[in-house]
Amino acid sequence: MTNKDIGPLIKRVNDKLKAAADASLKESGLTFSQTIVMEFVHSQGGQTTQKEIEDHMQVSHPTVVGIVTRLEKNGFLTCCMDETDRRIKIVRETDKAVEAKNTMCAEAQKTERRITAGLSDKDLEDLRRMLNTIYNNI
Repeated sequence: MTNKDIGPLIKRVNDKLKAAADASLKESGLTFSQTIVMEFVHSQGGQTTQKEIEDHMQVSHPTVVGIVTRLEKNGFLTCCMDETDRRIKIVRETDKAVEAKNTMCAEAQKTERRITAGLSDKDLEDLRRMLNTIYNNI
């Protein structure tokens, strides 16, 4: 690997983004991964299934179980089994999650401004296009 390799650079950027997000969310008792779950549940009208969260995040069942369990323990989500199919776990946001959404959005906007500082609108358009191309290539 050289300093010119794109994959390791993307990994390093991702690691720094996650660490910065986790640090900014620490006071609210949340992690970056937890906010992704909460945002997805909210985008689904405040209720979804654990399987849909797995599919959205593209992570394993045990990973989602851990995140959802911690969010439930901290009062951000509630979970129950589907009455018609006990294999399906329904995940719902709580009022506490809705209230936390404002903090999460403000932190996300601050981070977005920081990471895009110095980039023109054209630069941002090009970056989005290139990152989508890389994502689709994988």
